[in-house]
Amino acid sequence: MVGSRRRFYWLVVITVYWLCALYLLFWMSPISVDGGGPSVTFYWGNHPPTPTMADYDRNIVTRLPFLYPYWFAASIITFLGCGLTSWLVRLWQPRHSSLFLVSSATTLVSLLLVAAISDIGSADHVWRGPMMYVAVSSFLVGLKVVIPMSILAGLVPLIRDRLMHEQT
Repeated sequence: MVGSRRRFYWLVVITVYWLCALYLLFWMSPISVDGGGPSVTFYWGNHPPTPTMADYDRNIVTRLPFLYPYWFAASIITFLGCGLTSWLVRLWQPRHSSLFLVSSATTLVSLLLVAAISDIGSADHVWRGPMMYVAVSSFLVGLKVVIPMSILAGLVPLIRDRLMHEQT
């Protein structure tokens, strides 16, 4: 019974966390539409999609290349915020009073490191993608995603502990 509750808890947490990351990414870097059709503002790769507006509206398959980077980035953010952070917090076993701070700080540092790795890959022409550390404005946009997701990651172990104590 406890195992199924734990699995259900993590299923809900991961889903909510991923959807929050996806929302923030879309909110900070929306797909822009102008007279020439839709264009990407958040994309990794050498050939960003360039369909006409009619193709974009008519065919869901045409929209998928626009969505893949958001899904991929939301998955990375979720893995770091729910997976890596939870594992490290369990390993470090901080006091309950510092659980939120340790979880949030761990997620913040890991997300900033992943953004730095992505920027290095873009600067070294390994791939083409958005760069967070290239300008102050880009950094501020990145922080508008990273900080809320770090705060949310800090709440995850607190909610888990609260739910686990209610069970006993």
